[in-house]
Amino acid sequence: MDLRPITKIKISKDKWLNQKVKYEDNIINKDLIEEMCNKTYRWMESKNDFHIIKDYHSFKSEFINLLYNKYLDV
Repeated sequence: MDLRPITKIKISKDKWLNQKVKYEDNIINKDLIEEMCNKTYRWMESKNDFHIIKDYHSFKSEFINLLYNKYLDV
């Protein structure tokens, strides 16, 4: 049994996506993630050995969920 107190509360996905990036005035996390997602999807499309089974919007949604769950897991 783990008896350590919870000292951090996970922020909501919307709040996280709309957070400003450190040292930038007009860029939020959502902007960076959308750019990463777009480049990743285009890269996958360019490869002959990949068979893409998801449309871009589904891929984007799962990509955001992956990052949120992986890096904001407290």
